Amino acid sequence: MRTYKAMWAIHTLFCLPILLLIFKKRKSNFHLLGGDFVDESTSKEDMEILFKQLGRLTKVAPVYFVYGNHENKIKFTRNELNQEITKNNITILNDQEVHLNNIILIGRKDYTNKNRKKTKDYTLTSKTYNIVLDHQPQGTKENIKNNIDLQLSGHTHNGQMFPLSYSYHLQPDFADNYGKETFKHCTKIISSGLVGWGFPIRTEGICEYVVVNITPKK
Repeated sequence: MRTYKAMWAIHTLFCLPILLLIFKKRKSNFHLLGGDFVDESTSKEDMEILFKQLGRLTKVAPVYFVYGNHENKIKFTRNELNQEITKNNITILNDQEVHLNNIILIGRKDYTNKNRKKTKDYTLTSKTYNIVLDHQPQGTKENIKNNIDLQLSGHTHNGQMFPLSYSYHLQPDFADNYGKETFKHCTKIISSGLVGWGFPIRTEGICEYVVVNITPKK
């Protein structure tokens, strides 16, 4: 059985060509884009450039995308965004699932969408390895209860600026707002993202992309 690798990241055009070269060399089995790749400051032209470049990853492996909260604030229409993403062969998962051999990947609508499906609405068992890609690190208890093995999230930017990082500790699902936690059979990874939001400044955490290796138990 093969070992699967996945990557997901947060919005930027800066250094994108270099990052794409790194991603391609890893020869992942699939790539995961966890939302907030565009926001209220992104022009339509930059959005088109971004997804044209990200689409190059599909020559290596499938690319899956979920929306973040900032895709709700864009200057162009959601339809224009969707068309550009799909035109570049990137699959949007909007409360949908895909089957990748013995892995089930669920891409959820952002937590700000109150009509999104619940984890229990998917038919998941312990016979498959179940991944949920959710921009915001919400629903931990729900995921544990419903056979989710791995939750991949972002959103917090690891606080980005003091004292914002401390406010995240007041939200139970954000917990330590960054890193890897294990609850029973479920692992939860919160990435700090490739860049921050708003100001190009960080006083908390690092910028990153994340590689996940999944190896079946013997």
